[in-house]
Amino acid sequence: MAERVPFYSAARTVNEDLIVRRLERHGELVCRRTEVPLEPAYTTASKVNLYLADILALFRGPDGYDLVGIEVKDWDARVGATVARGYLRDYGRACSHFYLAANRFSEDLFHVKGLGLFHLDRREVVKAPGALRPEPALWRSAVVRLAEACGIVVDVPEDPLQRTLRG
Repeated sequence: MAERVPFYSAARTVNEDLIVRRLERHGELVCRRTEVPLEPAYTTASKVNLYLADILALFRGPDGYDLVGIEVKDWDARVGATVARGYLRDYGRACSHFYLAANRFSEDLFHVKGLGLFHLDRREVVKAPGALRPEPALWRSAVVRLAEACGIVVDVPEDPLQRTLRG
């Protein structure tokens, strides 16, 4: 049996390309980064449970930009619905779509609305995510900060549901 590819090393997400390149349903990959703050101010006083997204990826499709958040659980335990709903809530404030990436999922996860599931060992989407309704200001802030981290400039609308830059 082949050795398992790690997705977490030295407190950082690694090998994210093995996940992101399988998400072509979201359009053309513009950029991606790991350990990106979901909010503009990264503070321990934040009310959000998650401070850093394991992976944020920006795609450009026919309908505009799609900010995809991915939480990686590179462990042997089965991921349950309570944990997944917390991540979905937190990522959903800034992301248009969200995936939980793991090797084992509880059956309940296949019934959680909006949640996408990515199987790490098989490197495939096992449940497509639903569209989320992120807070427009947080979505735009996260897209702009991600683009800056990638060293690119993107013209993004104020709201993820806006399809053109003209009002």
